[in-house]
Amino acid sequence: MDVGSIPTTSTKFDMLYVFSDVVKSLTKFALISILIIISSLVILSLLISTEAAASDYHSNYERLPAVERSPPRVGDWKYTPTVLVCSAAPVDEVHTRSSVAFWENLGYKFYTTIYKQNHLNKCTSENPQGFIVVKLVSQEEIQKMKDTTLAQTHFYVDINTGKIEWAIIYLRTGPILRVLEHEIGHALGYLHYNKPGHLMHKSQPLGGWDTDGLRK
Repeated sequence: MDVGSIPTTSTKFDMLYVFSDVVKSLTKFALISILIIISSLVILSLLISTEAAASDYHSNYERLPAVERSPPRVGDWKYTPTVLVCSAAPVDEVHTRSSVAFWENLGYKFYTTIYKQNHLNKCTSENPQGFIVVKLVSQEEIQKMKDTTLAQTHFYVDINTGKIEWAIIYLRTGPILRVLEHEIGHALGYLHYNKPGHLMHKSQPLGGWDTDGLRK
């Protein structure tokens, strides 16, 4: 055997071993990458599946993803609504009319405002067509609310037309700054929008009078 060939043969085997190690490393890296991609897709699909789904009945949705650049709105009114304040509602007439005027100044129209009456029995109706009804929260509804919830609004949207047909605002306590204006915003179809200082912020202390995206 030619002594001079030994280093050549050894180098050849070393290169094969190195190449084999590289292939193994690349294979391992590729498998890990595939697993990461699959895991990411699974997590993404789970996140998508847990998003709030559209339905006939909308009630103070949780905040939509932060990609929203303006307050999300799920519908507008089929007819110009009448605001009706029921007898037990913990809000005075001055505050009521001021809150309605706030939205009128943003371009929204209301047929009229009726204070402390059960007009057409709408205060006892479960679906007061054409009305935004303001009332004291019932015992049934209060059991569904969090202790920190000041008020809650339910409104019905026809999924075929995107039109709001009625809304009920449940107030838990007396007038608190911006609460009725915020709830009328829900009655007009707006959802929560967590921009600090915004009227539709879900947290009253973190909200404010910012009406960005609300003007009609």
